[in-house]
Amino acid sequence: MTLTAKSFRVQNYRNIVDSGWIELERVSAFVGRNESGKSALLKALHKFNPATKEPYDAVDEFPRDRYVSDYTDGKDWPVCSVKFELDQEFRDKLFEELAIDNVPTNLILTRYYDNSLRYRLNVNDQQDSEAIDNISNYTELTTSKSLIIKTLEALTSEIQTLIDEGTDDDNEAKSVWTEIRDFVAQAEYEFKNSSTWYSENAIKLLENFQEKLNTHDSQEIPKSVKQDLQHLDSYAKDLEILHRVLNELPVFIYFENYGILESEIYFPQFLHEFQSNRDRARVRTVNALFEHVKLSPTDIAELGREDAQEHDIQEEAIKLDLERKRERSIKLSSASNVITEKFSKWYGQRRHKIRYDVDGQYFRIWISDDRRPNVEIELENRSKGFQWFFSFYLIFLVESQQGHKNAILLLDEPGLNLHPTAQQDLISFFDELSKENQLLYTTHSPFLIDGEQIHRVRPVTEDEAGHSQISQNGWPADRDTIFPLQAAAGYAMLKGLFQRKKNLLVEGFTDYMYLHALNLHCAALGHASLPEDVFITPCGGTKHVGHIAALFLGQKVRPLILLDGDEAGRVRRNALTKELYSCYQDSVILLDDVLGQQYREIEDVIGLDIILQKLNEYISAELTIESQDNPEESVVPRIKRAAKEKNIDLPEGWKNEIARRIATEWSTSNPKEQSQEILKLAELLFENISSSFTKNVD
Repeated sequence: MTLTAKSFRVQNYRNIVDSGWIELERVSAFVGRNESGKSALLKALHKFNPATKEPYDAVDEFPRDRYVSDYTDGKDWPVCSVKFELDQEFRDKLFEELAIDNVPTNLILTRYYDNSLRYRLNVNDQQDSEAIDNISNYTELTTSKSLIIKTLEALTSEIQTLIDEGTDDDNEAKSVWTEIRDFVAQAEYEFKNSSTWYSENAIKLLENFQEKLNTHDSQEIPKSVKQDLQHLDSYAKDLEILHRVLNELPVFIYFENYGILESEIYFPQFLHEFQSNRDRARVRTVNALFEHVKLSPTDIAELGREDAQEHDIQEEAIKLDLERKRERSIKLSSASNVITEKFSKWYGQRRHKIRYDVDGQYFRIWISDDRRPNVEIELENRSKGFQWFFSFYLIFLVESQQGHKNAILLLDEPGLNLHPTAQQDLISFFDELSKENQLLYTTHSPFLIDGEQIHRVRPVTEDEAGHSQISQNGWPADRDTIFPLQAAAGYAMLKGLFQRKKNLLVEGFTDYMYLHALNLHCAALGHASLPEDVFITPCGGTKHVGHIAALFLGQKVRPLILLDGDEAGRVRRNALTKELYSCYQDSVILLDDVLGQQYREIEDVIGLDIILQKLNEYISAELTIESQDNPEESVVPRIKRAAKEKNIDLPEGWKNEIARRIATEWSTSNPKEQSQEILKLAELLFENISSSFTKNVD
């Protein structure tokens, strides 16, 4: 994608006062109980740049408790901001075509209730967060246009003064300045009479204008004119960049439980609706049905036309009717085979055969499956889950690959009617879609959370005032909200237990996230990494390791165990090797033995510098540790001591949050940029784990 959405922020929308900046990945899951504000987040983001025009409606969407007291003019109230990152190919293109040295790497766009846009180019993540959050620091598109017009007016006046004050001996200079004035006046006219914020003709005039000035000795140009020219050049280049960016801006496609296909479609009615209201949900889905297999509903309807009449039977007309019907049958048969093959690759519950049929002007969809291959049932009489998946599959695969290619997909509570195993299949479908389209979805189902990629999850809760809150810094305390996360982790563990994968038990989510992130980079670089069939299970703390190991052992599965070398880890290893693992000591790995130093924890693989940098960003403090300050000691104790000495309170669960941030960042970063020291330690750890699996096969 030319533009990737890195984060977004929603303000003044229904029960959301200010969501804060929410980081996004290729797939992001928003988890929370009903009425927490999950749908409001997606709807606000959808209207930022919808696939079909749908402006914000303050009467319906501005917070009701503040509407009378606060709302006056839509231009004063921001709704949704999105930070986009420009990919390198697009930046290179801007550099070549616009001759801009400092091509922006990113920008923030903010949409207001009056549908106006404000922008800010090149936002640095290290900049003061208050400055970034302050929307008044951003420039409105129309303001940029006004600045150019104002500068052009000033230039016109200054150049006219030069012409008026020139002597009769300055005819050559007067001629030059007159020509330049005409350039300026034409550009000013173009901008003033443009119905939009951007005038392509005016920008071209400004480029010609700049080229014209470059042919003259700079000494001839007064200082005031030079300053205006510098401003003009800066404004014009910003406008040109913004114009190019907005042309590449991804649209947002919002999908909920609408547009479910019916088994019977009446051609005349559909063709009429397609001409008059093609954005209607059901019409979009039916159209996707035909587009997906390259059928034209108009052609299919026309091929069913009969010229031969009962009172006037002509052999030629009968022959023509038969040829059309034969062609229609062949097309429908071919389309049926195509949709059957394509759909079966995605829907893993069982294999279905889909048959398209036409009776007169009625198009029908018949479904059979491998359990009862000779029994065909209309689509609308299949399960709700099947109907949803079939409709969802069609509209997203078709629309995202056609008019909305590179769109950002927003799914509100997808797959509620699907069986849990089908919901798990849906996660794989999301991963495939995300190769071309970023995807956000809401859910409260643990089976729609990828237990192996918890860092994708953004919990959504409701505070005591009824306002929506999005947890960015760790998991919320609300049990109802985190239940799906806990259940997803539990389900992930059970899958490993019953599927008899190689299982690795670790103490907690910190170890879990670091190992996955490190393994991702090592595997990408061809370094030693974990075997593909290894399944990592976090145990929720050292004290739970033994209990969870016993569950696996009860199913005749002996997991490998990785423990930190701190006091708790040493105590747990001694207990395990005396009882459950009395004859399998090599299956309990202490990090100290791998790294060759005592009291090592997983953070020591990552390193003090990286952990400390992310911690300071998290707590908005400046915690420093001198390199000579106990360099042989483990990272975590050094940080705790330094924080205590400086009277800095470390938040509860800070280790988990730092791990989440680092794992999230590494999931999208270039593995080649990873520290060689970290890769060396990670390889050592993965080699040790792989070796232990080989030696300890029951």
